[in-house]
Amino acid sequence: MSVAERVRAYRNSDFAIIARRTMRNLLSERITRFAFGVLVAILILGVIGPMIAPYPYNEQQTTASGELMRYEPPSLEHPLGTNDRGEDVLSRLLIGARTTLITGLLAGGLMMTVGLSVGMTAGYVGGKTESLLMRLVDFMYGIPFIPFAIVLITFFGAGFYTTIAILGLVLWRFIARVIRSQVLQIKQRPYIMAARASGASTPWIMRKHILPNIANMAALFFAMGVGLAILEQAGLSFIGVTDPFTPTWGIMIRNANQAGRVADAWWWSFPPGIMIALTVLSLYLLGRGYEGGGDDEVVV
Repeated sequence: MSVAERVRAYRNSDFAIIARRTMRNLLSERITRFAFGVLVAILILGVIGPMIAPYPYNEQQTTASGELMRYEPPSLEHPLGTNDRGEDVLSRLLIGARTTLITGLLAGGLMMTVGLSVGMTAGYVGGKTESLLMRLVDFMYGIPFIPFAIVLITFFGAGFYTTIAILGLVLWRFIARVIRSQVLQIKQRPYIMAARASGASTPWIMRKHILPNIANMAALFFAMGVGLAILEQAGLSFIGVTDPFTPTWGIMIRNANQAGRVADAWWWSFPPGIMIALTVLSLYLLGRGYEGGGDDEVVV
């Protein structure tokens, strides 16, 4: 084995040890174990949900006499009842899980990418670059999300990926500000100053020293970003500015509200609301547990 290969193997093993220690700390708490289990179950549901749904998403159920089964309460045939169009609520919940999770993951990933890039660059480079980037963050903070999203969706159309792009490209602002403050502290550490004195380039230092030390914070904000994207997408769906034909949990709540049967047909509105709440709460708890379970300084 060459020297370079040995160094690479050492680094990989170092990161593997940190990852194992972080996961062990993460799963040592009962509440984070619960959150992890809930998220795994929801992710599995998103993968296999459309395959195990008992009925197609828009299939209207009828009785033997051909009468539409509207507002049927839960039964063995329809465990979560039916809606105003006679569609099976359980099937819509299972099929909508995938779209809801894809929205959260893609928008959360976009938030994390933009916020992390802006925050790291502003915090480490400093000077005019930092001033310019932080004025951009301040400007983004001054934009009210819902009205701005309505304008953009009206202009670009209420497409599935358009909504994801709007969520990700507007809501990254809170990530950038906190990441910048973390980087400002980290760049004063001796090994960072030694790397700069030895002539290491800015991209190399940011990749090798800064990024590993904010990974736990980044994981927290990614989890929070996914949860925020799911909540905001549900909010946009509720006010009717997203594609009504895209199956999501937010659309289910909106349809129940428009029908005026949120309380009466509780089996229609409560399940998607509970799933959104469980997903967002579990993401936040797991993100907090990960952020708190990996506080060790990483020197690569």
